[in-house]
Amino acid sequence: MFLAEKEKVKCQYCGYVIVKPYPKDQLCPRCKKFLSSLFEYVDDDEIKEEKKPVPKNFETKKITVATKFQGKVKVKRDKYKLTIDGDKIWLKENKEYIKLCGITSVKRTPLFCSNDRFIYLLELTNNLDFIATSILGGELDKMLLISENGTKEKCQFFVEDGIIYIAYGVFPDKKGKWILEQMSNYYSDLVRGKDVDNLNKLEKYEINKKFQGQLNYILKEYLNLQDVFSDQEIPYLEDKLRIDYLGLSSRSIGIISLLIGSEITVELPDKYENPLEELEMKESALTAKIEAIAANTLGNTQAFPRWIAVKLGFQHYRFLTFKKYPNDYFLYLLSDGNLEKLEVVEKVLNPYIEPLVSKPFSGTLRPFNELKMNLKKLFERKRYFS
Repeated sequence: MFLAEKEKVKCQYCGYVIVKPYPKDQLCPRCKKFLSSLFEYVDDDEIKEEKKPVPKNFETKKITVATKFQGKVKVKRDKYKLTIDGDKIWLKENKEYIKLCGITSVKRTPLFCSNDRFIYLLELTNNLDFIATSILGGELDKMLLISENGTKEKCQFFVEDGIIYIAYGVFPDKKGKWILEQMSNYYSDLVRGKDVDNLNKLEKYEINKKFQGQLNYILKEYLNLQDVFSDQEIPYLEDKLRIDYLGLSSRSIGIISLLIGSEITVELPDKYENPLEELEMKESALTAKIEAIAANTLGNTQAFPRWIAVKLGFQHYRFLTFKKYPNDYFLYLLSDGNLEKLEVVEKVLNPYIEPLVSKPFSGTLRPFNELKMNLKKLFERKRYFS
């Protein structure tokens, strides 16, 4: 009997023809490459296997197999049916989920988006990447978002070969890193030898169709590896947090800009002979870019960023942090070191800031200029907090 053509799957890499029983790992038996085209066939086989009728036994027994081996035999539960439809892909007991897996190029070309409701995160990622690589001098790593109802969700990033991979949702760092690295492995294989910034519509459609199946496989593997993953985060190498910049704004109006030390590089289009004038221009330029990021994030996500992390080296991070005060005031800090010490810094700053933010900004800068001078003296005495 000849097999129907629809039951044959041809490897797109080596041409090998695969027939039943299909490999459950979705790897070509010859070249060992992952084949997303096998996804639907493997699922169908598993569903059929699950639906095999079980013969009924009508004999009445006082002792059954279930009671005899109770507590000793592991019962196979129904397989978790993964879907990437909807806003959330639940990954662990309703505690971990993914809302978006996305890909964009560093040249701002959107490449893949698993959920069109959050496609704006691709453009936001490019804006964050620009800040990370220019002013902050590192590689974009993570961002924590807090919604109006207090929900905390994270964007985690992975940059490789001019492509930025994005995962958005609730999950530990280690698991997010694993997802992003798997995305990179599969996607880079699909676009090898291609210019991702100049793909035509057909090429992009075919690549995304194949990658969608691979993404399903990645997330299913995530479920299978729960016992292997550790939720414990890697500790910071530093035990202190150094403050490099402080900004205060109200409704996107910069009120205080204070650059501390020389660690942050701010490029200006013009040169200034007066050092104080140059410093003021650097502070203003830095504040304007940070406010743009905050406004863009809040406008698109309806959540404000609590912090954005930029990786400088192994477990070495620079942070852009945000704290919301009453009457639409926001405090911005650029820091380096251990983020766990952030609340220590904010507790020190609160007595200085809270008296002035108790009422809406009226346009009068005099009390805030005095505050800036007091904060400058504070950081001249102490920049490191532990």
